Amino acid sequence: MQLAFGELSKDELDNLNRPRSYTDHLVHHDCPRNEYCEYKVSAEKTSDQGCMMENMGCLGTQAHADCNTRLWNGQGSCLRGGYACINCTAPEFEEPNHAFMDTPKIAGIPIGLPTDMPKAWFVALASLSKAATPARLKDNAVADHIVAPPTIYKK
Repeated sequence: MQLAFGELSKDELDNLNRPRSYTDHLVHHDCPRNEYCEYKVSAEKTSDQGCMMENMGCLGTQAHADCNTRLWNGQGSCLRGGYACINCTAPEFEEPNHAFMDTPKIAGIPIGLPTDMPKAWFVALASLSKAATPARLKDNAVADHIVAPPTIYKK
């Protein structure tokens, strides 16, 4: 409505003329699967709890929207419903040239990496993250419920 009534100035719009009030965020922000993403622990099928970027086509690290911050009807988003983000706020999102639930890769590395990180850094950090992954995340990522709860680290 703000666009229709001309209530937004040029400074309040991004380079695609979308309101910055929601495009200054990434769908990845506040994603309920962030912990899995941080450690690069991936879901392998739709019922799994792990990160959906590597195998399930999730574009949340590239999608400029606040879906997980300002929830639909106060409680929902695609990711909270168990579906990968398809970046529906991007131009021509409906024709991605691959199935929505597929992650295009080159040499095993997803081509759609986070927009705000150089690819070389992402690859290096992913290797470090995978080496530090807690066992509970590896178990939980490929399960449809929490099978290993967090524990207190004993010194």
